[in-house]
Amino acid sequence: MPAESTHPRRLRRLLASLSAGAAAVALGVAGAVAPFDGPTGAQAARAAEPESGVRVSVALADGTSATAGAPIDVVVEIVNGGDAAVEAGTLFLGVAPSGIDDADDLDAWTSDGGLPSGARTVFERTTATLPVGAVTTVEFTLPAGATDAADPAIGLAASLESGGADVAGGTAAVANRLVADDDRPALALAYPLTVPVNEGGLLPAERLESWTGPTGLLTRQLEAVSGAGVAVGIDPRIPVSIRALGSSAPESAVAWLEALAEMPNEVFPLAYADADLAAQSQAGLDAPLEPLGFGDVVDPADFGGDLGPAGATTAPGEAPSDADLLDWDFTRTDLVWPADDTVASGDLDRFAAGGLTTAILAPGNVEATAGGANAAATIDGRGAVVADARLQNPLRLAAAAQTDVEWRSAASGLLAELAVGPGDAGTTFAGTFARSAGADADRVAETLAVLDGSTWSRPATLAEAVGAPPVPRTLVSLPEEAQRLDNVERLLGAELAVEQFSDVLDDPTLLTAPTRRDLLELLSVGWLDLPTEWSEAVGRWLVDQRAITDSVSVVPTSSVLVVASETGIPITIENDLPYPVNVVVTVDPSNGRLLVEDAVEATVEGESRRTVQVPVAAGVGSGEVDLEVSLASPSGTPLGSIVRIPANVHADWEGVGATVLAVLAVVAFGAGILRTILRRRRERAAAASGTPEDESGAGTDTDSETAAAPETEAAPETEAAPETEAATTRPEDPSHG
Repeated sequence: MPAESTHPRRLRRLLASLSAGAAAVALGVAGAVAPFDGPTGAQAARAAEPESGVRVSVALADGTSATAGAPIDVVVEIVNGGDAAVEAGTLFLGVAPSGIDDADDLDAWTSDGGLPSGARTVFERTTATLPVGAVTTVEFTLPAGATDAADPAIGLAASLESGGADVAGGTAAVANRLVADDDRPALALAYPLTVPVNEGGLLPAERLESWTGPTGLLTRQLEAVSGAGVAVGIDPRIPVSIRALGSSAPESAVAWLEALAEMPNEVFPLAYADADLAAQSQAGLDAPLEPLGFGDVVDPADFGGDLGPAGATTAPGEAPSDADLLDWDFTRTDLVWPADDTVASGDLDRFAAGGLTTAILAPGNVEATAGGANAAATIDGRGAVVADARLQNPLRLAAAAQTDVEWRSAASGLLAELAVGPGDAGTTFAGTFARSAGADADRVAETLAVLDGSTWSRPATLAEAVGAPPVPRTLVSLPEEAQRLDNVERLLGAELAVEQFSDVLDDPTLLTAPTRRDLLELLSVGWLDLPTEWSEAVGRWLVDQRAITDSVSVVPTSSVLVVASETGIPITIENDLPYPVNVVVTVDPSNGRLLVEDAVEATVEGESRRTVQVPVAAGVGSGEVDLEVSLASPSGTPLGSIVRIPANVHADWEGVGATVLAVLAVVAFGAGILRTILRRRRERAAAASGTPEDESGAGTDTDSETAAAPETEAAPETEAAPETEAATTRPEDPSHG
C-alpha cells in the first residue's frame, strides 16, 4: 500500500511535537474547557441498575412469545455486578393473576421492577452464595393452569431475597400467540450506521481494514440491517474514507462499500461524522457545518477508473472532486436525526434553512399524546417523525442486551407492547435504535428478525411514516447543557482562527479542510455518552489548533546597531508548517529616531527559516529605539506574537567617518606634494655645488643629469628612464661654437 501523502503526515507530526512542547499552554487551554456531565433522559440504552449492582432478568427459556394456557418454560438470570458477594437466599417467581389486557395493565406490572404486590407466587427456590462478577440461572416450568389462554399478554416476575431483605428483582411481559391481531399497526424503524468516536475526520485505512473484515464492526452492522425492515442513516464519512484511498483502499473495504450500495433498504445521510446538529444550532450557526474538501489527502496516483458504487469515473492520475467522494444514491436527503432529547426552540427552523425539513425526534422531546397516534407530526409548522414512547425503550433494551436472557426479556416486552397497544391498521409507529447500537449489531439483527416475524405489527418504510397523516404536536424544548455549548463555541472559535490564519497558504484548504473534518468528528453524537473523554479531547484539539496558528513566527534576536542614514533591519521568520507561507513583515519603531519605509512581503518555505531586510531610515537624533516586529497574512490577519527588538541608532557616525576619511585624504595628498618639493630642491642644490669644477655647460649638464639618475631610477615611473638618457646626448652644444 503506498505511503500516505507527506504533507498531512508532517503536519500531524508538527502538531504532536508542538503540543508536547507547549505543556503549559495545553494546561491553560484544557483548563478552560468546561467539564460536561452528559445529557439526562433517554441517552442510555439500558435501564439503570439497582444500587446493589445485582441484576435479575426473567424471560422465556426459548423464544420471545408464548402459548398461554400451556406449560411455559421460564428462566431467571442473576448477575452480581456489585462489589460484594450475594449471600445465599430465596428466589421467588410470580405471574400476573389475571393477565395483561392493555397498556395500563402493562405499566402497572412493569413499573416496580420487582415482584408486584398483586403477583401470584408460583415458585420459590433457594439460591447459593453468588460471588462478585458471577452469573447464575434458575429454570422453572409454569404449569398449564398458571396462565389464561385468552389473555393478550402474560406477566412474569422474579425477586431475590437475601439476609431478610430484597436484593433485586425483574419483570417481563410476554405476548400470547393465541391472541393474534389482524388489525395490526405498522412500525417504521431507523438505524444509524456509524463508527466509534475519536477516530478523526477521516477513518484510517487500518481501521477500515479491520472493521470491514469478516467479523468487523462495519461488516456486522451491514449484515444486521441489510434487507431488514429498517431505514439506515449512513455517516458519509465512511464511504468517503474508503473512496479517498483510491487504489490504496483495503480490498475488504471496497467489497463492503459494494455491499452497502447493493443494500435494498431505504438510506439517508446523517451529518458528516454524525455531528451534533442541535448543538450547532444552539451555538448560533444558521446552517449545519459541512466538510470543506478532501484534496489534502487525495493522491491522484491512486486514481484512474471507477470510484466504486455510486461513484464517478476519473481519468488516470486525475483526483476525484469533493462532490465525487460525497456522492451517494440516497433514498432521501431531507431528514435530520438529532441526538435524543437535545432539540430546543428554533432548532427546527435552522434545520429547515439547511434543507433538512423533516426531523426524527425522540419521544422525550415532544409532549405526549393519547395512544395510537401516528409518528408523523407537525411541530411549529415543521415536519417531524416522533418515535413512540412505549416502543422505544424495549427496542433499545433488546438491541443493547448483554446476555441472551436479557435480550429475550426485552424482545418479549417489545412484542407485548405491540400486542396490547392502542394502534390499529391505520397507525404507523416509529422507533429508532441508539447511536451506540453498532457495538451490539448481533442483538440488532435478532431484534429486527423478531419484528419482521411479528403477528402484532407489520414493517413499514420511513417514507410511509413521513407520509402518514401528521398529528399536531408540541415541542418540549430541551437545549443542551450550557457547559457543552460553551465548549462547542470554543471549538468554533478555534476553527475560525485557523481559517483566518490559513490565508498564509496559496491553498488554504490544506489547513481548513482537515480542521473542519476533525471539528465535525468532535461534534459527533457518540461523544454525548462519554462526557469526560469528550472534554479531554476538546482540550487536546484546542491545543493543536493553537499550535497551527503559532507555527509562523518572528525569531527573537539581540539588539541591532544602526550607523547609516538608510539601511535594512534583518528579521528572521520561522515556518514550522510543511507548506510554504506568504507573510507581511511590519516594523514599528517606538520613537522618531528611526523611520520605517514600507512593510515587506516574503515567502518562507516549509519547515525552514528566512531572513528578510526591512528598509529603515534615520530620523532625528541618536539613541535607543524599540522595534516592534509583527507578521500578518496577505489579507491582514495577525500572525503569532509581536517581537520587540532593541536598536541603537548612531546615524551621525556616518558623517563623522566621512570627515575623518576626507582629512586623511588631504593629509596624504599634502605629504606627497611636500615630498616632491623637497626632492626638486635637493636636485637643484646638487647641480649648483658642481659648477666651479667644470666650466663647460656640457659638463655641468652631464654631471647634473648623472647625479639625478639615481632619483630617476628610484621613482616608480620606470618608463621615464629612456627619456632621461636621450636628454644627456645632444648633437650640438652652442657654448663650443
